[in-house]
Amino acid sequence: MRAYHAKDVRNIAIVGHNSVGKTILAEGIAFYTGKITRMGSIVDGTTLSDYSVNEIEKKYSIRSSLIAIDNKDVKYNIIDCPGYADFIGETYGAVKVADSVLVTVSAASTQGTEVGTEMGFEISHHSKKPTAFFINKCDYENADYDKVIQDLQKTFSSSVTEVQFPIGKGETFHGIVDIFDMKMYCMENGKPVAKEIPAEAKSKAEEIKTALVENIAGSDEVLMEKYFEAGELTPDEFNNGFKKAFSEGSIFPVFCGSAIKGIGIHSLMDKFDTIFLSPTDVKTVAVEKGNEIEISTDETKPFSAFVFKTVAEAHVGDLTFFKVLTGKLTPGTDLKNGEKVERVGQINIVMGKTRHEIPEICAGDIGTVVKLKYTKTNDTITDKSLNYTIKPMDIPKPLMWEAVRTRDKKDDAKIGQALLSLSNEDPTFGYSIDPELHQTIIHGQGTKHIETMIEKLKERFSIEIDVIEPRVPYRETITGKAEGSYRHKKQSGGKGQFGEVHMKVRPKGRGEGYNFVNSITGGSIPARFIPAVEKGVNETLVVGVISGSLVVDLEAELFYGKFHDVDSSEMAFKIASRMCFKDLFKKANPILLEPIYTITVSVPEEYTGDVMGDISSKRGRPEGMESKGGKQFITAKVPLSELYRYATTLKTMTQGKGSFELDFDHYEVVPYEVQQKIVEKYEASKGHEEEE
Repeated sequence: MRAYHAKDVRNIAIVGHNSVGKTILAEGIAFYTGKITRMGSIVDGTTLSDYSVNEIEKKYSIRSSLIAIDNKDVKYNIIDCPGYADFIGETYGAVKVADSVLVTVSAASTQGTEVGTEMGFEISHHSKKPTAFFINKCDYENADYDKVIQDLQKTFSSSVTEVQFPIGKGETFHGIVDIFDMKMYCMENGKPVAKEIPAEAKSKAEEIKTALVENIAGSDEVLMEKYFEAGELTPDEFNNGFKKAFSEGSIFPVFCGSAIKGIGIHSLMDKFDTIFLSPTDVKTVAVEKGNEIEISTDETKPFSAFVFKTVAEAHVGDLTFFKVLTGKLTPGTDLKNGEKVERVGQINIVMGKTRHEIPEICAGDIGTVVKLKYTKTNDTITDKSLNYTIKPMDIPKPLMWEAVRTRDKKDDAKIGQALLSLSNEDPTFGYSIDPELHQTIIHGQGTKHIETMIEKLKERFSIEIDVIEPRVPYRETITGKAEGSYRHKKQSGGKGQFGEVHMKVRPKGRGEGYNFVNSITGGSIPARFIPAVEKGVNETLVVGVISGSLVVDLEAELFYGKFHDVDSSEMAFKIASRMCFKDLFKKANPILLEPIYTITVSVPEEYTGDVMGDISSKRGRPEGMESKGGKQFITAKVPLSELYRYATTLKTMTQGKGSFELDFDHYEVVPYEVQQKIVEKYEASKGHEEEE
């Protein structure tokens, strides 16, 4: 494949709900253009897009796939995105580099506008990308095109506009009417054929066309004047006016067809050429010296590109996907990524799992390189003369977290690097090694996302892990005062151990921390043993007393003690202080503090009552509700311990249409009955560890 200039490139992200036919639509485009000789099958695992072992086995898309196709002097970079919300990060990356977005919808959907449709549209809208719809599966038995149109208009905007409609329904579906050409297109002998619009559909087509012409003419003074004078617009004037309205987001065109039968694909690709944007029609936001600037696609300027995806391929290495924004790139070029220098090797264009080497790639196009050392998703790579970075894509916050541990202890040394590699590949996946909780925590978008990453750990790094419930970072403190002593005395032949400490503990205000007071007078404990006493208390603070949690907000005072000239040692006084502190802590009315998070839940109005009731059942306190964009946003304070796997609960409760964000707010006292259960569980776990 030759190098293409920006005006001849179309970068299109295909997004939408799972199982609506996005992958088969991409397959149909490849088949129509002759890039494949036979349509692949999801059931058989033979599609261009879903080629990984996991995708073939699970029969759904896990990551976005780039399918580069050239046809009639135009290059199409089709990016087929997963439909499950768990893999939404892939959609963010695809939309970031797309110049237009096609939201695919099923004509046979019985659920109204589905969550994947809403998410795809919202990401496109937030990114200010022109967005169109393709209503697929018009040949299905329960297809209802008119209902889907109404659902889309109700959910998104009255600007959702038919530019095609089907002829027939279900088994009788055999063609589409295209308003641009005022023709009907059907398939005969595997090829698209243009025919006159049937008489029964003529009036509907003319009505839609008239409304479209008036709408387009009304959006531009020059076109309005021409329309008043001539009473019509030429095809070029109509297409150019439509493209302008599409690019400005004032119209969301709806196409239709059957990807599996090839009906509508020819007409859709024709619109890719005429009304969908090329890279020359868009600008990219970059940051230079702290200021935002706009970059136009221009191959005469020094090279710059944005990395929207990295994939580790077996026997190949890291594959870096990038969109060229300015300049050209040839193999052997040195580029910079921040302070790092990267040497570019072979440049490829990709069609699913197949890579084809090319001698150069120009601004506006999408390509891949292998084995960059330092570059990861969301990075900018540029010519050494440039000093800007492309504004990174927004990454959704993690919605689910799990603790993991290796099945084989020898893998502990390499799991950190493995998790780092996966997070570099997928920024929506993260991990932390919590020194306080002594757990490795992984973060993701949902159950499928987490499961996929665990499978990658096994397949790619040969690390098998078990998922366990994450510990909650409780805090222990006291509400009362206590005073007492502890003598550590041990005689076992030879030199013994002796140390006696007298201490007081008292509470401090929330957030005031801990301090140790040395009030020894008269040398009852020699100065050389005082640090050991303090160390004994400090070590206990870290491991806790009643729940194994960090101890905070109290003062410990050492005011008296005894020692032995021969048997006293630092170890003896450290043990004595530790045991004394634990005894006093338990006598000083200990309490647990738990982390409270502010949670903001976004749900359609019909689920508000269920969500509010569920929040209350989790000891949550609803604090407000706001209606925005057709959804209710519920704000509440909820204990972290009650939010484990909340993403799954919310999806089940709202048919996948609910989403949430959470942020740490403060610590507060755990209710007594809840504290008792936590303490009992901790004591039981200690007993289990001792048995082992």
